[in-house]
Parts: sequence; structure tokens; C-alpha cells
Amino acid sequence: MLRSVCAAVLLASGLAPVPVTAQRTFPPAAVTNVTVLPADMPVPQVIATMRAMTIALGVRCQHCHVGVEGQPLAEFDFAADTAPAKATARAMLRLTRDINRQIRAALPEAPEVTCYTCHRGATKPVHVAPPAKPGGDD
Repeated sequence: MLRSVCAAVLLASGLAPVPVTAQRTFPPAAVTNVTVLPADMPVPQVIATMRAMTIALGVRCQHCHVGVEGQPLAEFDFAADTAPAKATARAMLRLTRDINRQIRAALPEAPEVTCYTCHRGATKPVHVAPPAKPGGDD
């Protein structure tokens, strides 16, 4: 089963061999090893969340999950917790959730923070210089 698609968009090198525990079907009927996203989140919503994360960071599934580029997704072990990037993704999801709770409490009309807010298609957050002040060097 697609164990823990939710943990992630970001697994190590993608060169690890695929363990025998891969789910063998994609999309799976259910996800396992879900620790940050709601455990009852429907599989299509988990997959959409993972796709949004891959776009936001400019990565593919094997950045966080055990599998090899070009290999069918049914062969990936999405539940494995062997990649440091997966742990980082979980920490960042918690941070994003906490930031959004604080923003909603203080500014209900403010837009939601997402992975793209900082990453903008890059694995490391993109720092953008503030716009120059009109009128000079002040």
C-alpha cells in the first residue's frame, strides 16, 4: 500500500533498492505511516498534496520516498522512513501548519502559507531581496 505518501515530498538520492514491502499498486486503497497529515485524509487528497509539494520544491517522489526515477510508483516504498528529507518534510509541514494557525487567528483574511511561499520551486528556500525604496538610498 502507498504507505505514507503524506510524509512527503522529499526522499534521499533515489538510488536505494526497492524493498519487498512496496505497495505494488498505485494509487493505493489506503495510506500508512501517516504522521502529519490527517490519518483519515482520502488517498486522492494525499496524492494531490504530495504533487503540490513536489511542484513547490521542484523535486520528484524519490526525493522523500524509496524508489528510483522512472520506476512505476507502485514499486515505491512510500512508508519507509529512511530518508532524512522525509523527516525534514514532516518538520516543515508541522511548521507550516503552526504558522497558518497563528495567521488565521491574527489575520483571518490573510492567504495561507504553503511550501511554495518560501521554496518557489527550489529545494532550499529562495530568499528575495525587498524592493528598493522609491527615491533613493534611505
